[in-house]
Amino acid sequence: MQLLNCGRLTVILISLGLILVFGVMTSVAQETVKLKGKIYLFATKSETMKIDDTEGHVFLMTESKGVDVGSGMVIHIKQFLDLVKGNGPIQGYSTNYYPDGSKMFFKGQGKLTTSLSPEGRPIMTTEATRSVIKGTGKWEGFQGSETLKYKAIAEGIGVMDWEGEYTKK
Repeated sequence: MQLLNCGRLTVILISLGLILVFGVMTSVAQETVKLKGKIYLFATKSETMKIDDTEGHVFLMTESKGVDVGSGMVIHIKQFLDLVKGNGPIQGYSTNYYPDGSKMFFKGQGKLTTSLSPEGRPIMTTEATRSVIKGTGKWEGFQGSETLKYKAIAEGIGVMDWEGEYTKK
């Protein structure tokens, strides 16, 4: 009888060990996706409010739409910019719409910098990050972030290089 109880104890201990091992393997085997691309953006709305505290201080609310040339993903951005002479912080929200119907929602922040070309024309660039708020469809359950580098190429038109890493939780 003691031999039978010892056998049951061994089976229980081995079962618990397997549960622990497979539980750890499941948490380690999370799906991670790395992506990058190039998006052409077009301003669709813009409202400027002058702030009188400092010369050149404005508060902008903008909306832009664009498309990623590689994936066909469409992006919709709504952001706020607090600029003094063309420089300052940016924050906002964006949504990626994928061809299969999936979506990713982001919150982002960054900095816009304006410099002058050798010909004296303003060159606007932005460096920013954005973090996933949530996803739907194939992106449901993913978390992650992206880095973005934007450059204006004409009035209301720009190009943005981006790369991100996302992990399904």
